[in-house]
Amino acid sequence: MTWNYTHEIEYRREIDKTTRIHEFTETVEDQGWCFSQPPERKQAWLTTYTRACAEDFLARRGAKAGTFIVTVYQQRPDRRVLVIAIRMKWSPRRLA
Repeated sequence: MTWNYTHEIEYRREIDKTTRIHEFTETVEDQGWCFSQPPERKQAWLTTYTRACAEDFLARRGAKAGTFIVTVYQQRPDRRVLVIAIRMKWSPRRLA
């Protein structure tokens, strides 16, 4: 059996309620979204994990502050499968 943990993460900056600009796409080999979770905790886990990954990526890219829609897809051989989409406010941390 071959394991496939390839995920695409799309980052869209929300300008207003109807306008979103696609700023980044990141492809990662990451099993974090595949960890088994009890049904009552799955959504919370996916949200927390997605936010942590997005914060790391946006910091490395030097992204400007704003609201992002972060969408994660699992890349399968025959299709992309939506894992989760979150809205998050991003504010780069300044080192003192």
